[in-house]
Amino acid sequence: MSTRWVQRLRGAIEAATGAQSAAEAEGAWRRVADADTLRVTLVGPWSAGKSSLIKRLLVEDGSPVPPWLSVSASRETYEIREARSAGVTYVDTPGLGSDEQRHDLLALSTVAATDLLVVTVTPQLLGTDVDRLAALADGTAITPYGGGFFPPGALVVVISKADMAGVDPIDDLDGFRAMVDRKRSSVVTALRRHVRGDLPPVIAVVADLGGQHARNPQPNVSAFAEGREWDGVQALRAALSGADAGRLRAAAQVRHWARAAAIAREQATSALAESQDELRRMQADRSRVLVLDEELAAIDASAASRLRDDIRDEMHSVIMQGAVDETEQLAEQMAERLNSCVAAWHAESTGKLVALARRAQVELSPVATDSGGRSLSMPAEQFVTQTAAADGLDARLSEFVAKGLVVADKLQELRLGIRSADVPEHLDQYQSLLDRVHPDAYARTLSLLGIDGVLTNPQYAQELAGLQKHEGVSELIAYLRKPGGIVSPVHAERLKNTAHTLRIAADVAPVLLELLRMQQQERASQDLRDKRAQLQAQADGAATRQAEQILGGGAQGTGWRGQVAELRTALRAGAPDDEAMKLAEQRGAQLATARDDLDTALRELATASVEG
Repeated sequence: MSTRWVQRLRGAIEAATGAQSAAEAEGAWRRVADADTLRVTLVGPWSAGKSSLIKRLLVEDGSPVPPWLSVSASRETYEIREARSAGVTYVDTPGLGSDEQRHDLLALSTVAATDLLVVTVTPQLLGTDVDRLAALADGTAITPYGGGFFPPGALVVVISKADMAGVDPIDDLDGFRAMVDRKRSSVVTALRRHVRGDLPPVIAVVADLGGQHARNPQPNVSAFAEGREWDGVQALRAALSGADAGRLRAAAQVRHWARAAAIAREQATSALAESQDELRRMQADRSRVLVLDEELAAIDASAASRLRDDIRDEMHSVIMQGAVDETEQLAEQMAERLNSCVAAWHAESTGKLVALARRAQVELSPVATDSGGRSLSMPAEQFVTQTAAADGLDARLSEFVAKGLVVADKLQELRLGIRSADVPEHLDQYQSLLDRVHPDAYARTLSLLGIDGVLTNPQYAQELAGLQKHEGVSELIAYLRKPGGIVSPVHAERLKNTAHTLRIAADVAPVLLELLRMQQQERASQDLRDKRAQLQAQADGAATRQAEQILGGGAQGTGWRGQVAELRTALRAGAPDDEAMKLAEQRGAQLATARDDLDTALRELATASVEG
């Protein structure tokens, strides 16, 4: 049965922590398996008398005491040491509970791979000592689920330094024996609460009465003759000599692999937690990249839309508000305004890209290389190159503006019937007349005057005549009847809104010239009205095309869209791709399965016999 368990545990360890871990456990066991003596390991708290007990056993066997086996009040034993004697190898371990975790782990690994274990406790029976003894006896010190890892004969409990319990065996032997019985009963009662089945033998031992021979490196066996009848050493030697070495070695093999499996389970559990944390981090990074990607798309769309609007609005503003008559001067003024507005747009929009890239560096965790991910390691500023739109922008915009400005004034005069230079004057005159109209007649007068042909229509003559009794109405009507100026409130409103409706671009200049020729031939024709609509649509598109040229950055593609594409690539590189996510999920699933297999094996082992 032990072979089956060993094979199962070894396979589970290899699946959970790798072939090297299994090979290391195998190598550690081989050093024990090849031993030609019974291995007896002593374990217990610091200063529990383990070294004194080994020294006494060696003296009783007639074997020399090795130099390392010193006995003093300091914490001497910090490593595993061995002493051979009469077919037995005694193994001394670091004291448990010495605030050194590595000592406890070293001792437990040695405990797992021993044939026979001697657990020493002090006569004071401290709670921690008893708990540690119980954990060894019920197997929970070996694995979390415990088990019968110490079959009969594999575990002996020694109450060491029994002469320090308060009764001197020289002065009161009967009292000493009664005290020993009470101590033994206390240990048995404590074990009974934890261990099912037969309990290990509990022996009270006085290895060196009063520590008389602690400083003697090679005491003679006769030095201990006085207490041989009651010191418990002979009872301990009998328990050790009656051990079935082959049966105990088989149990030790299972115990060793169970301990190795428990360690592998802890490692697999830790690795699984790290893998799950990594997967959650990767998922969080992917979610954050999606959010950042959406924000980048919003920044891109907003910037492109604002650039088109800014170019259009600046062209309209210069055309409507410019006070110069020369086309070249107007073109220079428009180019200057456009250069300024595009530079402001570029600074603001590029700043948003840099801010987003810096956020990504903070929010996205570095992706571990073994999971297939890549990290966002470049500085944020490198994601945002200097705009190529600034190079040669003056020349491009100047040429763009100059081609269309040749017919700007003609277009305005055609659509509005008033030269652009005269528009402010006419609007001022019109507004001053409106201010004089009597409030009682104001609304109705404007309503009537907004009707086409009202000034010549007999139907409205009587009503207009009545309104002219009010102050300011007659002067307003007289002004609107004059040729070459504002002819109606609708006309006046159109003049006010010209800066928001006029479109001008280089590629519509031929259409504008054709429109002028048609106006000279047939001013009021339907064809002319169609051409006006067509011109407006083409002019609207001109601003869009110029913005697209700036956004695209020319043939090199290094403009705004190149910056956005570069940052988008960097953002997406900051989170794992589908393959990395799949590998992480697979790794987590493999670890979970391997950990569960180890867990299942240890649970089943807890209820099984380890003998045979």
